[in-house]
Amino acid sequence: MTIALPWGLDFEPQPAGPGLALAGAFDSAASELRLTLTNTSAEAAHPTAVRLSAAPGFAAASGYAWVQGRYMQTDAFIRNFGAAPVTGYDGDAVDVAADAVRYTSREMVAISLPVRATPAVAIGSLAMDRFFFDITIELEADETIIRRIDIAFDLTGVELAPGESLALPPVLVLEGRDTQALVEQYADAVAARMHARVPAEVPTGWCSWYQFYNRVTEADVIRNLEAMRDSSHPATFVQVDDGYQSCTGDWLAPNGKFPSGMAALAARIRDAGYRPGLWLAPLLLHEDSAALRDHPEMVLRRHDGSPLFVQTWLGRAAVLDCTHPLAEQWLRNVVATVVHDWGYGYLKLDALAFAAVSPAEVRYYAAGTTAPANLRRGLEIIRAAAGASTFILGCTCHFGPAIGLVDAMRVGPDVKAAWSDGSHPSVKHALRMALARNWMHGRWWANDPDCLIVRDTETELSEPEVRFLATGIALSGGMVVAGADLPALPPARRDMALALFPPTGSAARPVDPADGPVPSVWRAGLGEKRALVGALNWDDTARWLVTGELFAPGEIAFDVWSGRLLGMGDQLLRPHEGVLWQVTGAGKTPRVVGDSGSLTYANLFQRQVSGRIQVRNDSDRARTIAIEARGRVFEVELAPGEMRWFD
Repeated sequence: MTIALPWGLDFEPQPAGPGLALAGAFDSAASELRLTLTNTSAEAAHPTAVRLSAAPGFAAASGYAWVQGRYMQTDAFIRNFGAAPVTGYDGDAVDVAADAVRYTSREMVAISLPVRATPAVAIGSLAMDRFFFDITIELEADETIIRRIDIAFDLTGVELAPGESLALPPVLVLEGRDTQALVEQYADAVAARMHARVPAEVPTGWCSWYQFYNRVTEADVIRNLEAMRDSSHPATFVQVDDGYQSCTGDWLAPNGKFPSGMAALAARIRDAGYRPGLWLAPLLLHEDSAALRDHPEMVLRRHDGSPLFVQTWLGRAAVLDCTHPLAEQWLRNVVATVVHDWGYGYLKLDALAFAAVSPAEVRYYAAGTTAPANLRRGLEIIRAAAGASTFILGCTCHFGPAIGLVDAMRVGPDVKAAWSDGSHPSVKHALRMALARNWMHGRWWANDPDCLIVRDTETELSEPEVRFLATGIALSGGMVVAGADLPALPPARRDMALALFPPTGSAARPVDPADGPVPSVWRAGLGEKRALVGALNWDDTARWLVTGELFAPGEIAFDVWSGRLLGMGDQLLRPHEGVLWQVTGAGKTPRVVGDSGSLTYANLFQRQVSGRIQVRNDSDRARTIAIEARGRVFEVELAPGEMRWFD
């Protein structure tokens, strides 16, 4: 059986095992490949995978693949075929052999080959709550020819009774001219099928982790809370991160650094005008936790009956079997207590990926449970216990099983007050992975690119690198979370951070999608002829940017970080520097076309009256604005409370 798909791809099913028959067809109206696996034998069957292969033999010259990872730490990059090897990633997506190179993308892939009449294709699973899905592209060693494309569902854990059939999730196959558009179309289709939760407004906040880590104390939180209250900080939530609990797993027993208790702290946060947020790693139980000692039956066990332990940054821990009734009861109690009794209506759930354990390693209480299904079940329990109004942020979490259950998702690795450290936490690695997933934002959830670190002490970051981080977070369109001891921030760094509050909510798209492994120039349309354009110098050397190629005729660009209008000529970007422009198209005058105080003109009062414009700085800090009036464009500094008229 050969299944003809778009882009000239003819897929041949590979044997799934004795007594197993695979039937499939492509629905051209829906652009969906639909597969059904049937056990035709007289005995129960335990398939491990369904795989289909195509051998297109396409010329790969000047082409690229957009490789996707399965959760925030896993690789996501643009692979330009034939270019030098991509460095600094963990390498799990790449397999280099003597005669071939293979790139494996998880759940979805996009490929562009300019030599083809229709240059782009996207292939992806439409439902990821039960089965992982891989796409592997095999090229000749010199990457001039695509030999094979394999697609595969991981079915480990499935049992089919005699005569039983299993309908696999549809695979969307789209062809077109624009890889970015195809990926976004895929994301929209998944969102509709899995009922994605997208918040009406992207939240902002303060997080204790990147300043205090697990040494955080109640006093640290209160000191920053008071600084936020006194300055009317525009964040919406205050999140207590890892460090309050007595032990990982013993979430309801705070340690001695929080003497007032977590309910009292939540009340204090609410009284200051903010939403209380709390970090949990609810699917892990540390080997020394009271929870594991008291409830050993609710964790995953190997096939020999011994408990499974995983080594994590939180220590050696057991993993919750989310299909076990006692595990469900325990998890519901933890979440209900934290949310409804303590008052934390915002939860950051971390270390969730550890729950997606292959049934080849463990036995689940509920037969037929797959690795993603255990994670999905845990999130379903948490959502039910927390309620629909609780904001849930996933972290270190497989993307697919979380769609429809979380409101936001960390999409890149941890940031750190350092520029680069390979695949370890750093500004460079966090942003190159997060920006590669901008297409998820506003479709599956609100993206979280991780915290904004702007301090000028206890840091390895230079001024250009701080601008790089702030620029990348702004271009994500996602959550903006301050990771600082706010009372210790110098005014200039405080003002830089506050310019991102609130975020635009619009994720930028790469100006050149083929600019791999991660594009340098991004543009986010904001409506009303406005846009945000950012340029990122990923290199260790300075580079010139030809700015004339970035803007349409008549567009005005205002540099947010320098508070200056863009002049004539090219711009030099220092090593690791980011630059961010507010861009405004041609229109009626007078009007505001730039604001160093806020990407969204927050706290800048504007009123048009009879061909004039009135502006007033309603913030507590000075800001530079750019005004276009009667064909002239100029910069004006406004003191706090200052009002001006322009005509």
